[in-house]
Amino acid sequence: MLHRLILVVLIALFPLLALADDAQEPPCFDTARFLESRLPRNNCRYKTFYLALELMAGRGARVIVETGTARQGRRDIGDGCGTMILGDWAAQHGAKVYSVDIDEQALLMAEQALGPAREFVELVHNDSVEFLRNFNQTIDFLYLDSYDFEVSNPYASQRHHLNEITAAYPWLHQKSVVMIDDCGLPYGGKGRLVIQYLQKKGWKLVGKGYQVVLVKA
Repeated sequence: MLHRLILVVLIALFPLLALADDAQEPPCFDTARFLESRLPRNNCRYKTFYLALELMAGRGARVIVETGTARQGRRDIGDGCGTMILGDWAAQHGAKVYSVDIDEQALLMAEQALGPAREFVELVHNDSVEFLRNFNQTIDFLYLDSYDFEVSNPYASQRHHLNEITAAYPWLHQKSVVMIDDCGLPYGGKGRLVIQYLQKKGWKLVGKGYQVVLVKA
């Protein structure tokens, strides 16, 4: 009799238990909707940003590092506006963005444009290679976008980005995502040497366009 009574109670409570489980599940993040007001679909960075944000959400990214802060001080597509996009994403996911730039004016402009997302972004005035070398915590998403690329001297930017990835590499892990801006330019743009370096270490190119996205194979 007691067993039958317990069974009846459990059957009665089952719908409530199911609802409790459902309530605990996090809502599905809609990357397309998130980007809708931030980056037009016809923008050269849209597909790779979309892919990167999807990977970040799927891998539970919480520590985001950006080299080269968005310097226009506007929430539009100037220079990709990566700082604002990543700041807004971090605000919705409880993540933290570290954006480093040697140009203090760029940091000030970004600070003005971040709005409520500012509390999720640490703006750092420093050389990016030095900052990465001393970062001392794991990096879930690394976005390399420093040092302007010059067609007349492509190696300078490429070498700087190679120095960045070698400095950052000890902090990357199996689920880290790396994205490099300005790769759809002559001579491989900013990312040529970084891509070669990562591929030799077993990383795979999963997104390619004006930006590239790499993950550990």
